[in-house]
Amino acid sequence: MGVHAFIVPIRDMKTHQTLPGIEIHDCGHKVGLNGVDNGALRFRSVRIPRDNLLNRFGDVSRDGQYTSTLPSVNKRFGATLGELVGGRVGLAYSSVSVLKVAATIAIRYSLIRQQFGPPNQPEVTILDYQSHQHKLMPMLASTYAFHFATTNLVEKYAQMKKSHDEELVADVHALSAGLKAYVTSYTAKSLSICREACGGHGYAAVNRFGSLRNDHDIFQTFEGDNTVLLQQVVG
Repeated sequence: MGVHAFIVPIRDMKTHQTLPGIEIHDCGHKVGLNGVDNGALRFRSVRIPRDNLLNRFGDVSRDGQYTSTLPSVNKRFGATLGELVGGRVGLAYSSVSVLKVAATIAIRYSLIRQQFGPPNQPEVTILDYQSHQHKLMPMLASTYAFHFATTNLVEKYAQMKKSHDEELVADVHALSAGLKAYVTSYTAKSLSICREACGGHGYAAVNRFGSLRNDHDIFQTFEGDNTVLLQQVVG
């Protein structure tokens, strides 16, 4: 009948031991975001009450009859995955915040770092070089554009949650998929560009590019792989 969500107790309320048929595994040390306690669950022949079904999209009566307000398995599957929209909105917005930090670090450094210049003249800041401007100034403009785009998306998402308007739901679904994919891919590439724009100093841990890059990298596959999300936008 499609994908459905259930509430499943995983530990005994008194002993905190895992209940029969349930296994919990830690995902181990990750490339980044190790403050997030990711884990894996495995269920083996675990039975739960019918009332544990989260029945917004489908329900089962006491005599075993299935009913749903959505007409097909595909519709129910889409509605269930639609709950990921909020995560995509948040990731797009958060990715812009990472881009702001990286661009600020690189541009400030470029305004202070001096390198070469005319004979018998003071050295010039590296941001005066066109090659450096070509790296960083379009990125700065894009950061402003992404800020306003994702702020607008957050507002649309808030309206959608209040109104449940179907047209708005479709708009937010497409916008969140497209912006999440585009912005996170852009930021991932920009982090490397910003690191390179700071030369050897950019490789120092104190500059934060390493931690920013490691923590942000998963944004490209969080809440949907970017390649798949772009296919959703054009589908």
